[in-house]
Amino acid sequence: MRSLLSGICLLFLLNAASAQRPITPEEAQAVAQWIETATNSGNANVLNHFIDVDTLLARVGQKSEVMQDPEFRRGFSESFAKSFTNYGTKIVASIQKGNYRLLHEYESGGDRHLLFRMFGSGGLNYHDYTLIRVKDSIKAADVRLYSTDELMSVTLSRLTDMMSPGKSQDEADAFVHISSENNQQHYAAVKEIYDKTDEKIRNNKTIQLIYISACHHIDSKSYQDALEHFSQLYPDAAPAYLLMIDLYLLQKNYEKGLAAIDKIDKLVNEDKVLDYFRGNYYRAAGKPAESIACLERVYHYDPTISLTAHLLVRSYEEEGEKAKAKKVMDDFKKSNAFHAAEFSDLAGLYPDLK
Repeated sequence: MRSLLSGICLLFLLNAASAQRPITPEEAQAVAQWIETATNSGNANVLNHFIDVDTLLARVGQKSEVMQDPEFRRGFSESFAKSFTNYGTKIVASIQKGNYRLLHEYESGGDRHLLFRMFGSGGLNYHDYTLIRVKDSIKAADVRLYSTDELMSVTLSRLTDMMSPGKSQDEADAFVHISSENNQQHYAAVKEIYDKTDEKIRNNKTIQLIYISACHHIDSKSYQDALEHFSQLYPDAAPAYLLMIDLYLLQKNYEKGLAAIDKIDKLVNEDKVLDYFRGNYYRAAGKPAESIACLERVYHYDPTISLTAHLLVRSYEEEGEKAKAKKVMDDFKKSNAFHAAEFSDLAGLYPDLK
């Protein structure tokens, strides 16, 4: 009995010693600032190594059936760890003309979170990181991507289970082929594979999102059809609202588009940059005053976003507000975010900006 009690006490002490010290808001904010500074200066290395791959894979293992096979888990873990090192590189490429900013730091269920907004030429997305301590560092155990509406560990567990012998090989093959062609930018090939695939498999959320991405590069009709189909399949998912911004603008359905933007605003507990999209909608609807008011709010909130500065300058020029256009252009030229090539079209149209 004494040895059993000693063993129980030892186990308790070991567990207590290994328990994580809570991450404070100040520590989380410091990490967020570190990420912002590096990523917005073009340094992808911080985000490339921010998510702790071992912890993420452990979470995948808890959710995936096929990951219970030691051989499969070992092989998948090794290949995934190698491919995952470009996570931050993809984000840096997506935020050209925009940036990567912390929206909120918060606590939920005992975990500290950082919610970032990714915005730029690669589109709009939100990344919600769950923080953990790894030795002396603070890293992310997982990340919820709003473009997929789920944690990365959940997405990965579903994809690995698609490879399971008990699952449809057709579904696995379709995913592998579509992903491969999309990664190689063979967008017409993605559509060809998709069109030949069984409807049940085509409606897989992950395959849908890859297909939509490919259609964006093919033509507006294919893109619009793909968006409409996805919104019917997943009407209440976060990706649907993100995608509806494009869809309703294409359809010139401005009322529904503005409502979709409001829905995203509510989902992320307010994002002032969403006024950029509202500005686009009012501009397309022939309401320049409302559009400019939205763009001004974004510009004053964050004057380092090239997309906003460009559209605001153009809008001022179109409305004859040349002094305001010149002021924004001159101020933006002084910022580290200015790249002359991004404004060359405006310089050609409006010589007064030079």
